[in-house]
Amino acid sequence: MRKIIEGSLILAFSNTLVRVIGYVYRVLMGRMLTPYEYGLLNLALPLQYMIMILTSSGVAPGIAKFVAEYDAVDDEESLNYVISSSLLYFPLIGLLLGLVLFFLARPIGIYLFHDVNVIIPLQISAMALPFGMGISVYTGIFQGFKKIEYMSVVLIFEQLLRVVFATFLVFLGWKTIGAISGSSLGFVFALPFAYLLFKHLKLRYTKQGFEQFKEVFYFSIPTSATALAAFALAYIDIICLGILLNPEEVGIYSAASPTSRIILAFSAGLYAILLPSIAEVNAKGSFDKVKGITVDSLKFSLVVLIPVAAISIVFSKEIITLLFGSNYVGAVRAFELLVVGIVFLAIFMVCSAVFQGLSKPGTPMVILILTVVIDAVLNFILIPIYGIEGAALATMISTIFAGVVSLIMLWKYLETSDISNLKQG
Repeated sequence: MRKIIEGSLILAFSNTLVRVIGYVYRVLMGRMLTPYEYGLLNLALPLQYMIMILTSSGVAPGIAKFVAEYDAVDDEESLNYVISSSLLYFPLIGLLLGLVLFFLARPIGIYLFHDVNVIIPLQISAMALPFGMGISVYTGIFQGFKKIEYMSVVLIFEQLLRVVFATFLVFLGWKTIGAISGSSLGFVFALPFAYLLFKHLKLRYTKQGFEQFKEVFYFSIPTSATALAAFALAYIDIICLGILLNPEEVGIYSAASPTSRIILAFSAGLYAILLPSIAEVNAKGSFDKVKGITVDSLKFSLVVLIPVAAISIVFSKEIITLLFGSNYVGAVRAFELLVVGIVFLAIFMVCSAVFQGLSKPGTPMVILILTVVIDAVLNFILIPIYGIEGAALATMISTIFAGVVSLIMLWKYLETSDISNLKQG
């Protein structure tokens, strides 16, 4: 547990830094662009967020699980096969998905958002997907070996590049196109940097084995589906606002939604170190330790999150106006509602890491998909009535559902497994 806490604190610090840099990007773009231009940017950013969430919660955990397990039992041959195969096939999948999304950008812009000005930003976002998928492989390898500092440095470097490139291009007058292009360039230049860190591991390449890749890929399907569902949960409100209202309302709400997620930095760090730790303990047959680690992780997470959430709500107006200016004061109430939901989303993240570490990735996937469905339905009901606050209320209710249900199901699973182990003993 000490190693988990230490790793979590390192990742919490790095994730906080990553999120701070990411929000520096948002704040700068919000101040340099008009509300309409900022709204267009936030209709294109979901593809960028999809790349980032695949990096931290989709493909990477699948690779991390197998790397941790094979490393724990000193199966060097299987370890090298998994690494070499993942480095080949996952970026190819990213390239294919990027091409599909590139050609879908036009119908999405015209028929979904009813604004042709969003087409090119969407296409630029799609072009970054294969680079993001390559980064996800490297971060998964780093996560599996518990090289948390490597994983952290890559993500920090990526965010710094986003800020630098985007600010420079917007300053040159490229507006929304410059903002999204700068963000995409962050992924492009972070990939070779991740490769250089990977070389320090001194792993040998082997012939790629499609069978070994399929093993990782099949495990990664539910974890990636869970990650994509998390992506949908993070952006379904913004997408619904884009459909039902207008880009300016999207711009105001976009000051509340990402800002509320800053407090997830610690939970993201805990998730990243908890998954391979659970996988390692389980691979060694020490299932009795899993329950203790789970309880301690939940307690540790809540001890950190609850005070931070309370402070965020009390000083909500000051936080929003300090970051984005008085033009975004209409986002304050939405921000307060979203912060409440974030605490329950953090509970879900801990439970999800445990399920995935125990080779049960389907359970959090199903819970999160149901959560997204609930969120989407509530958005279409509440936005026409309450506007951006309706979107925040829908997200809060759905994330409470995710946290409570995942906790109940995990506890039942651990209790049932305890009984089974006692009978076998």
